[in-house]
Amino acid sequence: MPPLPPLPDRGPSDPDGPPSHPDGPPSHPDGPLSRPDAALAAAVSDDEEAPFDLDALASEVGATRALLESIARAGLLLPHHVDHDGVARFSRADADAVRAGLALVEAGLPLGELLDLGRRTDAAVREVADHAVDAFLRFVRDPVRGTALDDSEAAERLVTAYRVMLPATERLVAHHTRRRLLAAAADQIAAQTTDGDEDDGGAG
Repeated sequence: MPPLPPLPDRGPSDPDGPPSHPDGPPSHPDGPLSRPDAALAAAVSDDEEAPFDLDALASEVGATRALLESIARAGLLLPHHVDHDGVARFSRADADAVRAGLALVEAGLPLGELLDLGRRTDAAVREVADHAVDAFLRFVRDPVRGTALDDSEAAERLVTAYRVMLPATERLVAHHTRRRLLAAAADQIAAQTTDGDEDDGGAG
């Protein structure tokens, strides 16, 4: 079996990964961000601690580095950030998420199925996330920047909106996902039960 490739680099050069945590105010390749956008970028930065590199995360959850690399390639494990040395860092919430995935495997789900679900989930969630962020920028940020009296007011309004909308979006998506899972389970169980009853009737 060929060696697994290294964990994907999701540092500043990778637009799909989380940003590194640079010192000083957020910036843009084209120059410093405006005050409102800098305030928004600071609010978006996750302030949760990330004490684990990949090896430490593997030790924390009782898995191998190779397994975590496979999970990362499937999109189920994204680093909290990439530090100044180019090392992917992970939080305790990441460890809990990995444990949840391992619990599925221990319950009987084949690892290959978990990785396939991970790839499908990552693709779907990424599309939803991109659309949600685009909607926020078009319908919240841009109007605020156009109507605020000054940069201080724009920054305050943007950060307030973000802090309201992010948890609301998380609850909405989590609730909808749960409902979809339960509905799919109920439908498929009912269909299999119906098929089984028909087979028993035919045998009689």
